[in-house]
This record gives sequence, structure tokens and C-alpha cells, in this order.
Amino acid sequence: MDGLKKEAKITVVDEPRLKPITDENIAFYNMDINTAVLTFQVRKQDYPLEISKVNTDIYAYFVSDNGSSTGRVQVDYVNPMQGIIQLTLDNDFLKAATDTYVTGQIYIKAVGRKDTVVLNEFRFYVKDALINQIDADIKISYIREIDDLIDNFKEKIESVSQNFSDIETAQADFTAFVNAQKNTFIKQVNDMKNEMNAFANNTQQDLTDRLNSIDDKMLQTLSELENGTENFVTEDELNTLLANYPTNEQLTTQLDSKANVGDINSSQPTELPDLDKIIKEKVDEALANATLQRFTFTDDNGYIPRIDNPDLYTMSGIDASGFYYAYNPVNSPDPNNQSGYLLVMARSNNYKKVLFFPFNRHKFYSRNMMGDTTGWGNWYDATNNINVGEMIADVTET
Repeated sequence: MDGLKKEAKITVVDEPRLKPITDENIAFYNMDINTAVLTFQVRKQDYPLEISKVNTDIYAYFVSDNGSSTGRVQVDYVNPMQGIIQLTLDNDFLKAATDTYVTGQIYIKAVGRKDTVVLNEFRFYVKDALINQIDADIKISYIREIDDLIDNFKEKIESVSQNFSDIETAQADFTAFVNAQKNTFIKQVNDMKNEMNAFANNTQQDLTDRLNSIDDKMLQTLSELENGTENFVTEDELNTLLANYPTNEQLTTQLDSKANVGDINSSQPTELPDLDKIIKEKVDEALANATLQRFTFTDDNGYIPRIDNPDLYTMSGIDASGFYYAYNPVNSPDPNNQSGYLLVMARSNNYKKVLFFPFNRHKFYSRNMMGDTTGWGNWYDATNNINVGEMIADVTET
């Protein structure tokens, strides 16, 4: 702090005369910390010696009567034109020189040369501060209290520092945990989204493929059924065949126009022909001459025939087109060997298609015969697009 100093002023002379050590009646205390200042005016004869750091290098040396010394002490140039220099005594030296006289001396060395001037000696006293003279017990007690306060303060500082460190560590751990959980959650959501999209796409494609396959097979079956009924006589064709024959109403009208009932003598009964019988005979004759499908698919009650224990591997006894109910079949393409319905479409002895429908399940199987050499192919699960297995039958065509 500027102005807070104890300044002692001393005049030193640059002249070759032996003078006694001057006692300037100066005293400092060993607790004058950074405030024990010595200010010198260097004179040559009656005039100030002009000195500065440009042309001189000045230092001081101090030694106590108890042998303590300072070593070289650099000085500050305060007013070079007036030869005023200044220095501050070292705190440790003042403590070491307590209750002793101190002798000091100034050394002026020319810059760039070995020329050195030693100025006259001077003395001052270093006293022990009053507070340092307290009884030892009290001093020790105070020292212990201060040490305890210092230790307590250090512990609190360390505790606070550790708390701050723990808080920072916990915050870093929590931040790392949150980031890890967030990244894991984002990855799980993205993986689930990708899996759901892939499942939806695959499911949609699978359903589309199966529906298209079923549509194709149904269209193929309908086409084959239509091809198998090409030789049937349709209603229109039947009407065309009977167009030249009179109906019952037409015959009755013609007969009524030929005679009245009153004109007929009851004594001479005339038996009229059975017109319905005549029509039936003519129709039967026309149907007999027409090209009709002579193979029946059902019995007189409209039920399809039942086949007991058929071998669906060899397909023996299942040669002609038709609808059948296979009861307790052997080597059924269905895993449960269920009874079911058979639809057989035979174009010839060597080219056939068979559809098998388990009686209690919503699915069907398909099998083809593609010529005498190839024979029967495998059963094919047309509902799920699965090849049931190698079931090539050794069938002899007739």
C-alpha cells in the first residue's frame, strides 16, 4: 500500500576518508513486513552524485551482530539527478537480526567497467515486536488455536472440494447414463420400426401372392370344368332339337279345331292318343340321337359317390372325371390323413388333375398327371404354396 512504510533517510558520501561507522539512531522491528525502507542520498563532496541505472549498478549488503546477513540487495533509483536511491529490508533478515545492531554498506559499480566505489558504513537496530514477547504458554495456546482454525478451515475446504468433485462425477455419470439409455431406446425404436415395416411388407406380399395363386388355380379349375362340359346339351340346344315337334297345347288346339265334342257319336267312342306319351317318346328319341354326356357325377339323389380307403398315392380306382368323397384315405396329402372331397378332371388316361379338400378344413391340395412317362406328380399344398413331398406314383395307364 502506497505510503504505508517506515522510511529512514541516510546520507552516504563518495570520498576517501576514514570515518567512524555512523549510528543514525534508526530502529526497525522484526515485524515490519515490507515496510522497513532505507532511503539514501549519495553525495560527492557537497553535491549530489548523479547516478542512474544507465551508468551504474548499485547494491547494498547488511550483516547483523549475531552473524546473520542478507547477501546482495538491489536498490531502486528514486531521483537519479539528486543521487537518491532506496531499498526495502528483507522480512526474514529482520527476524534473524532481532535484538541486534545491523551494519550496512552501499556499493556503486560503473556499468561496463570494473570500477567500484564502496561508501561509508552505517548502523541501525532491529527490535523484537511486543507481541512476540507474550509468555510461552499463551503463545503456544494461541498458536494451537490458530493451527486448529487453519486445520479446520483446510478440512472444510477439502470437504467442499470433495463435494464439488463428487457432484461433478455424479453429474457426469448421470449424463453418461441418460445418453446411453437414450441411445439404446432410440436404437430399439428404430429396430422395432424396421422389423414392423419388414413384417408388414412381407405379410402384404405373401397375402398378395397367395390370393393371386388361389385366383389362378380357381380360374384354371373353372376353365377345366368348362372344357369338360363341352359335350353337354344345353337348354338352348335342346329347344332347337325340339323346335320341329308340336307341344301338348298345340296338339290339343289342332284336335279341337278338327272336331267338336258334340259331333262325336257316343256309340262310336274314339280313343284319343296319349299326347304326353307321344311327346315323351319324341323327346327321348331326340335325346337319344343327340350327343350327350353319358357319365353321371351324382346318384339319383344328387349325392356324390363315396370311396372307402382309397390310396391317394397310387390313385388306383380313381381314373375318370367326377366328384367323390374319399373316406378314411391312405397316404393322404393332409398331415392328419383326413377324409375329404376329390375333384377329378381327366382329359385322357394320361393327363389328369385332382383336387383334394379335407372335409373339415379350409384348404385344398392339387396333383397332376402329365403324361404316361412322367406319371403322377407330387401333391401340392395350394393354400400355403408348399410341396407336400415326393409322391410320384407308379401308375399303369389303360
